[in-house]
Amino acid sequence: MNETHTRSSFVSLVDPKEVDCLGLGKTVANALAWFFAGKANGTNALSVRFFLSSRKQPNRVQVYIGKQFGLEWTDFKTERRTIIIVPGFLSHGEERWIIDMEKAFLKWDDVNVVVVDWSAGGNTWNYYKAAINTKVVGYQISKFLEHIINATTVVSDWGTIHLIGHSLGAHICGFAAKEFKKKQSNWTISRITGLDPAQPCFRNTDSSIHLDKTDAPFVDVIHTNGRLLSHLGLGLPEPIGHVDFYPNGGRSQPGCIRSNTAYFGYLPIPQIFIQQAICSHGRSYIYLTESLLMTFTNNCSFWSHHWDLSYRHIEQIMSEQCNEDVCIEMGIKAENYPHRGTFFLITSNSPPYCVNMSEIPEEVKTQLKIDHINDLQD
Repeated sequence: MNETHTRSSFVSLVDPKEVDCLGLGKTVANALAWFFAGKANGTNALSVRFFLSSRKQPNRVQVYIGKQFGLEWTDFKTERRTIIIVPGFLSHGEERWIIDMEKAFLKWDDVNVVVVDWSAGGNTWNYYKAAINTKVVGYQISKFLEHIINATTVVSDWGTIHLIGHSLGAHICGFAAKEFKKKQSNWTISRITGLDPAQPCFRNTDSSIHLDKTDAPFVDVIHTNGRLLSHLGLGLPEPIGHVDFYPNGGRSQPGCIRSNTAYFGYLPIPQIFIQQAICSHGRSYIYLTESLLMTFTNNCSFWSHHWDLSYRHIEQIMSEQCNEDVCIEMGIKAENYPHRGTFFLITSNSPPYCVNMSEIPEEVKTQLKIDHINDLQD
């Protein structure tokens, strides 16, 4: 896109009345759209760090973009599937959930795992600044993949790339895929998994600004805190992928009472509501990791029913038989099914979260009625 365009040229990308960057208003919404519409470059590059691991080399090795770039100290193999994990706001590469997911992937298959640490741009009290940084980080991931291509001799068998991002990290994955597709066609980002993609600054915006199903051949999204922002929803409520999963309705998760609220304790909001939101927001990555571990036990599957997003449809679909002809598994196996659309499933309120049940627990049923009160009044 021509960088000589002015900010006013991009106002149409967002509806300033709808886009809410934590209450920062119309000017911020327009400025965000203007920045995202421009061409990414390395001039404002953050200190984004990349850590590689594999089964043979489970201890992470940091790889640097630039003249020092080299894969000779790693066990990276281009023919393997490459998993890239991107955390979100106020997170870093040493988060417990990232370590757990990394280990689960290495147990699941012989893959390359890349953990992206953008804490230099994500650990800021300024959420708006962190939201803007998502495009810069996406650009850096694209450059990292280009460096791998340039550092590799002629390869006839390129493994696929699977991007996984939580919260703001989900949108980073979208930007990375958009940028990488422009650069080359040899190596394919075949799948993006969005783990409760961030809502503030990204809701009701153009598809070029957030993670979208056009970013990869298969985009699956797990919604776990998709309330409206005014109700302390941190994740996008709308479907944006080829397959969108809504465990327990996708707005709040059972058992979410306690959570670390150190970052948000200053807000003039009852702590219990903040705790519930943060806990529900994080269940998305826990569900994905559990789906990886379940491939070894085979004792449960996150079977999900096709759902029209209404409360009335839930009891109907839960009484129907679920098999691979009509249902789909949430998690790592989602790519194995041809089904597309929005899907509902029930989880437990504590680990293991996968349950095989046809009846809705009272805790979930009560919460669903609260979440869908407007449906019941129609």
